[in-house]
Amino acid sequence: MINKEQSLMGKILPHVIAIIVFLAITMIYFSPLLEGKVLMQSDVAHYNGAAQEVREYYYKEGQSSAWTGSMFSGMPTYQIGIWGGSPNFLDYLEIPLRALGAGTAGPVFTAMLMAYILFCVMGFRPGFSILGAVAYSLSSYNFIILDAGHVTKAWALAYMPLIVAGLMVLFRKKVFLGGLLIALGLALQIKSNHLQMTYYTAILCAILFIVFAIQMIAEKDIKTLLRASGISLAAVVIAALCNMGSIYANLEMARESTRGKSELTASSDNSQETAKQSAGLDKDYAFAWSYGKAETFTLMIPNMNGGSSGGNLDQSSNLYQEMVKNGAQVDANGVRANTYWGAQPFTEGPVYFGAIICFLFLLGMIVIRSKVKWGLFAATVLFIFLAWGSNMEWFNDLFFYHFPLYSKFRAVSTALVIPALTMVIIAVWGLKEFLSGEADNEKLKKALYISLGVAGGLCLFFWIMPGFFFNFTAAADEAWRSQVPDWYYNALLADRKDLLSSDALRSLVYILLAGAVLFFSLKTKMEKQKVSLYASIAVIILVLTDLWGVDKRYLNDSNFINKSTYQAQSFPQSTADKIILQDKYPSYRVLNLQNTFKDAATSYYHKSIGGYHAAKLKRYDELISANLGNEVGFLQQKANAQLQQEITKLQQGQGNPQTISTSMQDSITPIFSVTKALNMLNAKYVIYHPELAPLVNPYAMGEAWFVPEYRLVNNADEEMAALNNIEPLKTAIVDKRFEQELAGLNIVPDSAATINMTEYKPNILTYKSKAATEQLAVLSEIYFSDGWQAYIDGKEVPHFRADWTLRALRVPAGEHEIVFKFEPKDYYTSRTVATASSGILLLLLIGMLVMPFVKRNKETEK
Repeated sequence: MINKEQSLMGKILPHVIAIIVFLAITMIYFSPLLEGKVLMQSDVAHYNGAAQEVREYYYKEGQSSAWTGSMFSGMPTYQIGIWGGSPNFLDYLEIPLRALGAGTAGPVFTAMLMAYILFCVMGFRPGFSILGAVAYSLSSYNFIILDAGHVTKAWALAYMPLIVAGLMVLFRKKVFLGGLLIALGLALQIKSNHLQMTYYTAILCAILFIVFAIQMIAEKDIKTLLRASGISLAAVVIAALCNMGSIYANLEMARESTRGKSELTASSDNSQETAKQSAGLDKDYAFAWSYGKAETFTLMIPNMNGGSSGGNLDQSSNLYQEMVKNGAQVDANGVRANTYWGAQPFTEGPVYFGAIICFLFLLGMIVIRSKVKWGLFAATVLFIFLAWGSNMEWFNDLFFYHFPLYSKFRAVSTALVIPALTMVIIAVWGLKEFLSGEADNEKLKKALYISLGVAGGLCLFFWIMPGFFFNFTAAADEAWRSQVPDWYYNALLADRKDLLSSDALRSLVYILLAGAVLFFSLKTKMEKQKVSLYASIAVIILVLTDLWGVDKRYLNDSNFINKSTYQAQSFPQSTADKIILQDKYPSYRVLNLQNTFKDAATSYYHKSIGGYHAAKLKRYDELISANLGNEVGFLQQKANAQLQQEITKLQQGQGNPQTISTSMQDSITPIFSVTKALNMLNAKYVIYHPELAPLVNPYAMGEAWFVPEYRLVNNADEEMAALNNIEPLKTAIVDKRFEQELAGLNIVPDSAATINMTEYKPNILTYKSKAATEQLAVLSEIYFSDGWQAYIDGKEVPHFRADWTLRALRVPAGEHEIVFKFEPKDYYTSRTVATASSGILLLLLIGMLVMPFVKRNKETEK
């Protein structure tokens, strides 16, 4: 009995040690969290601004809303956040992981843990599994996206190894365990709500399953193949059911957002290509961030293309010295410059897997005997090709135009997240095979020399002759090249060259050190098991040191600030905000002329005309392109010019600061008479300077109005064109598909008729109407086909779309209460399904963990 308990403890202890190691690495890296600091993340700030209205609504009134009026004049919160509602039991499973830091340490530790599970189920000893976990989680991209605030992506990547672990278990013919791991990993990844990462993971899994199927067919083990296929399919179904709410939301937004197909017809000469693009994103937009072919060497040499677009050059740099020489002001800590010269428009940093991992990847491709390596290799090559995007257009056009859903995703360079895992698997697997002692030493030595020669030789070449192939210029330089003197640009080019050379030497050193460890393992007479242990520990230390050093370039202690400072910097309440917030009218909108459509800070306090989201509603985005953007740009131009005039007057001793707001209002007011889109969206206030009083738009049309006439149009093109030729207060433009809703309507104008909003909540809008005859009301609210229901005196009535993106409905004569409620019944039903399914999955997981102990007790009793 004691021996059995000691044996069990002996099996568990290495895993406990591994978890402690992961915790130590994570918390040391993110030590500022222990001091109460927070990480400045731009996308998290955008998220907090976008989510503030529905979050506050839930905590103040206890109500859940799937709609917010605070961004882009109104949009679903499916991909922002929904507080309350039917729970997902997987949330409870994640509590300890997210407690470490939901947007910082949490996903890094989770990635280590999941990768560790992957290597353990592949049959690797803890040392190799720890190496794989560290190499995968500390890949530079994981830290760069955290710094930017791409938290959902970080969590999705953290769970990817668990899904792959399930597939790897299938190769060992443990189909039930494999199915459970697939179900759990996929359920957690889908829950993270980054569909692009799940899409990439699905392609990887499909490749691995094909390899598995080929292996089973070769072994004539059709029974196992059929069982594995059925259980894997069931696992995918369970994972999907656990996330029916988010799946429904993603499908809905794929149709209604900028990811969806436009109703506008092609305007380009190349109508065929435009039609293809309209099925998803515009190809130029989707491929904008395409990794360069030569840039792919950043996987092994981080500064292959200069690092980040805002790199820091110290006092020893050519640029720093030239600036001092030419009398320019410089900081003692260095100068920030556009050191990046790769194929992308700009970047926060390179994708770096580690010099040692790249070296071991080459070694693994030589020494691994299993044919599974070819599936991993195929996935690696495929996703590198996909990451090249427009730089390998003939290949990627096939995917963009013909592969299901592929055109819905942007930033194709993100595809490198798959090689980040597959190359680590091959690298660690190769190291394990090398140190196993099962292969002939001469063959291992030859493999070592080849991989060292290729990886080390490339680094040596770029160290000694960095300028042999490159001139260190970039197409993106043209945007600012004319703004700097020649000596500045030439010094920067010299620094770009030095950055490549120095990092090539750095990578060469790490490769040689790892190679020396492996060479020693072949020469030593020490017991193979000890050699394997010591060598794996040495490589862990080298890989950890290598990746840690590069990660700290992009995410370090300087990125953290005190919580109080973070709040003050993220959402400072300006003078303009305070003045607007004094208006207690139920609803109106605010236009901020500063970065209108790329910032969600305004949404923190107000119902904003603009906002920031990668998947805004398609029709609203098209309104921005056709009308709204031009109106905002016109106002920006006029307001800036007038403000500059007022400042000049002050500098000349004319006027005083108190008169600026009055002068601005008087000069800009006439312009509002022509900003039809802004007026019908009820843009009552315009912020042109945060510390000055906002402009008041006297032409804002309010929350609702009655129109004396309507005009039917045949299609989207006619509807968009008609917006430029109507007075929205007099005429409503209605698509012919809604003609039935207007059957029998004979509008008799009533100048005394009124319709006003009496109460506003994100998902419930209440109006009072009074009219002598039946009227047609247009509301300055965004039309969304699935979820909004209209009620007049408690009875549901139809409503429809007018003026491209607004809501409209018929209002009978008399006095009435009109209520709009956002009640997406299919969404709430899908949430209930997710609750039940996640509970079942959690019970299956508990059963899997408890079953070994139950069996052990039964064996003990016997």
